[in-house]
Amino acid sequence: MSDTFSEKEIRKADKKAAKIKKAEERKAGREEKKNARGEKPKMDKKKKKRIILVSVAVVLVLFVGVNKIFAKDMAMTVYTTQVLKGDIKETVSTSGTIESEEIKTYFSKINGTIGTIHVSAGDTVESGSQMIVFDTESVNQARRQADLQAQANEGSYQNSVQRERENEGKLAEASTNLAVLEQQIADEENYIKELQAQLDELQTSLSAYYNQAATNISIYGIQLQSDLEKAMKEGNQGEIDRLNEEITNNSIAAQQVSYQLGQMSNDSRVKELQAKIEEEQDKVTHYREYKSEMESQKASSEGGVMNAYQKSELEANHELSVMTTQDALEDYDYAADGVLADFNGIVTELSVVEGAPVAEGTSLLTLANRDKVKVDIYVTKYDLEKIAVGQKAEITVSGHSYEGEVVKINKMATVNASGTASVGAEIRIQNPDEHIYLGIEAKVLIDTKEADQVLLLPVECVNADKEGDFVYIVENGIVVRKDVVTGISSDTYIEIQEGLTEGDQVISNVTTGITEGMPVMAIPAE
Repeated sequence: MSDTFSEKEIRKADKKAAKIKKAEERKAGREEKKNARGEKPKMDKKKKKRIILVSVAVVLVLFVGVNKIFAKDMAMTVYTTQVLKGDIKETVSTSGTIESEEIKTYFSKINGTIGTIHVSAGDTVESGSQMIVFDTESVNQARRQADLQAQANEGSYQNSVQRERENEGKLAEASTNLAVLEQQIADEENYIKELQAQLDELQTSLSAYYNQAATNISIYGIQLQSDLEKAMKEGNQGEIDRLNEEITNNSIAAQQVSYQLGQMSNDSRVKELQAKIEEEQDKVTHYREYKSEMESQKASSEGGVMNAYQKSELEANHELSVMTTQDALEDYDYAADGVLADFNGIVTELSVVEGAPVAEGTSLLTLANRDKVKVDIYVTKYDLEKIAVGQKAEITVSGHSYEGEVVKINKMATVNASGTASVGAEIRIQNPDEHIYLGIEAKVLIDTKEADQVLLLPVECVNADKEGDFVYIVENGIVVRKDVVTGISSDTYIEIQEGLTEGDQVISNVTTGITEGMPVMAIPAE
């Protein structure tokens, strides 16, 4: 970087240098006198340093003065580089921690006792290998309890089903019988009414008949009495005797009719109807008693019959009980086999010891899949816009390289200790091997974008201000500003999308002294 000084500043520097020079000359004269007297001159480190600084200042002043004198007549020398066409690949370089994509914590599925433990924290295991074995006696006892519980649950369910069927049968019987009984009672009561009507009609008819007969006999008796009085006046003894006999017979007839009228209820037809009515009334009484019994049966059975929701609940509980029992039996089969690894993994935590009693749901150990591993990284907002799911990456771990792919970018940033917001992302390691260790740091180089046969410039050639990106080029020895549109960039080069053409000479060593329109001497960089 070249500096420019005013003539006044140069004169001040010249005067200061002259004063320093005179002081040094006087001091040198004193030293010469001492030497003449035989005294040996002494030079300490401070003096040497002062001489060097003075010399440098003098040289600087002379250089500035000369530069000032000749600046008007000599163009500034700049170095340029040529716009080239080539391939470029943009990358994001960062580091992260190796973690497993699949971590499984194994919990005890039974109430039992830990037998033998075959692993320790940090061990690698193969898929299907036995890690923990339960005590056999405790497993068998627990399985027996599960069997008994299953039998009890099934018995309870069948008992409920049987009671439901019985109640439904009784309810159906009572409902059907009540309907029949209602009809039978109604029919019987109607029949009794008919019989009663017949009886009433018969009794009315008999009463009318006997009453009419009594009336006829009474009228006939009056006539006979009148005829008797007449015969007695005429003194007709024969007629008198006959009439007295007739009157006696008529009186007997009247007595017989009166008797029959009083004994009308003993009439066979009346008795038959009365007996029939009593018989039908007995039937009605029986029907009513049976109806009362059926009503009681209906009421009790209705209380025992489940509605649709209760039936659904019963079936659901039974199905749940069967499933629970089946799961329990499977759990005990699992316990008999021991805790087996579901995948090739690394034991990251062991929570139990041999001989310890464990309850269902107790954490036993945690296993991390070593075939599915990733690198957790955090990127700032500047790199976030460059990365995307699906991009390829190169991962370096302890001197070993692996292929990777961006599989996840979090949608929420976190703030680190320095207050910088960063976003987490996951890089899947596609070819892990035995050299992978969980928890260690890995270097990550993400291939974000690439472009083939595009215009390229070294990144230091491109400047920026409030108007955007620009470069300085040299045209006919004059500095010209060119606004450019940039694309992707690597560590060394940046893509030029607009503003330049292949072969343009761009100033590479831009300093504060370079301004648009100034003459320069361009020297192409080798």
